[in-house]
Amino acid sequence: MRATVLSFVIAVVLMAPGLSSAADINDVAGTWSGNWTPKGGIIDAVTVEFRVESGKVSGKFRTPVAMDLTKVTYDPKTGVVSFEATDAKAGKAYKVDAKLTGNDIKGTMTVGTTPGEVLLIKWTYIPR
Repeated sequence: MRATVLSFVIAVVLMAPGLSSAADINDVAGTWSGNWTPKGGIIDAVTVEFRVESGKVSGKFRTPVAMDLTKVTYDPKTGVVSFEATDAKAGKAYKVDAKLTGNDIKGTMTVGTTPGEVLLIKWTYIPR
């Protein structure tokens, strides 16, 4: 009986860290860099900054074109993140539909009418 109780307690303790790491809206905050590969095109660099203020996510593209995001949604429960912006100079709409997993945002980016794969990785530099 003691062995069964002890095994149960050990199992609960080992599972506890996973329970406490629930997703949070602040997981998306920060700077994310990587690239996108347009269908039939060449790889291009992408950098996006997200901010969380009063429970709302906002941000901006830094590259390939500096522009504010016009729409951002993030669901911490599913990890689904979507964001949009428009390059006023070129008149092209940028739209990303992706999933945040750990320190990666991976999905599809469409620029104008050209879709492609996007992978962004969160900057995690910790100063010493």
